[in-house]
Amino acid sequence: MRQGDDNSLAAEMKREKIAEIEEKVKSEFENKYQVLKRLGCGGMGCVFHVQSTDESGGDYALKVLDKEAYRKNRLLYKQEANVMLNLDHPGIPKMIDVTEDDDYLYMVQEFITGKPLSQIIREKGRLEAGKISDFMKSVASTLSYLHHQGLIHRDIKPDNMILTADGGITIIDFGLARKKEQIDEADKRVYGTLSYTAPERFNRKPGTVQTDIYGYGAAMYQLCTGKKPENMKTEPWHSYQVMSEHLSETMPSVAGEIIKKALAVNPRHRYLSFDAILWDLSHENKMRTIKDEELIRQAIEVFLIFSTLLFIGLISL
Repeated sequence: MRQGDDNSLAAEMKREKIAEIEEKVKSEFENKYQVLKRLGCGGMGCVFHVQSTDESGGDYALKVLDKEAYRKNRLLYKQEANVMLNLDHPGIPKMIDVTEDDDYLYMVQEFITGKPLSQIIREKGRLEAGKISDFMKSVASTLSYLHHQGLIHRDIKPDNMILTADGGITIIDFGLARKKEQIDEADKRVYGTLSYTAPERFNRKPGTVQTDIYGYGAAMYQLCTGKKPENMKTEPWHSYQVMSEHLSETMPSVAGEIIKKALAVNPRHRYLSFDAILWDLSHENKMRTIKDEELIRQAIEVFLIFSTLLFIGLISL
C-alpha cells in the first residue's frame, strides 16, 4: 500500500470513529442535552458543546474519552474526572457530571465562553504590557489554589488558558493533572507541548510544582514577547539566555524578572510556590525599589573601583 493510500485509510478510520462517538452521544444523552457543535477531536476522544433540554437551557462541554485509546494506560482515563470533581474555583471549569459505559467515559463540564490566549497572541503578536501583570496574577492565583489542593496540572500553556468576557482567565484541560505525590505512566515519558516543557522533564524527572511553575513562565513569556518559548531539550542554558534577553527587551520590569525566575533551568532556582509569585506580583513597587537600589549600589561600586584605579594610576606617574 502506498503512503497516500495509508493516510487516506487512517483519515477514513478517524471519520468513522468520530461519527460513532457522535451517534453514541446523541443516543446516550438525547433526553438531557442537545448537541450544538463538535468542538474538537483527538486521539483520546471528542469534546462537544451541548445545551440542556430542561428549562435552564444551560450550556455545557461534554467530553467523551474512548476507553480503547487508553488500553495501554487504563488507569489514566478517569484521572481528569477524579481530579476535577472536588475542585471549586472561578478559574477552573466546574465538573457537573461523570458517567461511563463499556466503551466511553463521559464528562459534563461548565462551558467556558472566550478565546484561548494562544489565539489572542496569534491575532495581536503580543499583549500590552499593562495587561500582563493582571493575567499573571489571575493564572498564578488559580494554580496556587490547585497546588493547595495537592494537585499539579502538568500541561500549562496558552492553549489551555481562556480569556473570558469579564477579563478573567480560566484554565482548562486537566487530562494530565495528578496528585503531587503520585507518579504515573505519563511521568515515564515527555508529555505535553515541548515548548512549555521544563528542562528536567527531558531527563524523565517526574512532574512537580516546579514543572508547573516553568510552564507558567513559558506561557507568560509568550504573552510578553509574542515569541514561542525556546525548546529546552538540547541546550537549555543557551535557550534560557535567549529568552532572558527577549524579556529584557520587551518587558524590562518586575514582571519580566518574575518570569525569568520561573523559567530558571535548575528547578531549585525557580520559585518554590505560586504564593511566592503572587507576593512578588502584589509588591511590584517594593520590588522595583529594591531593584533600583541594587542598580544604584552596583553603579556606586563601579564608580569607586574606577576612581580608585584612576587615583592609583595618577600616584604612580
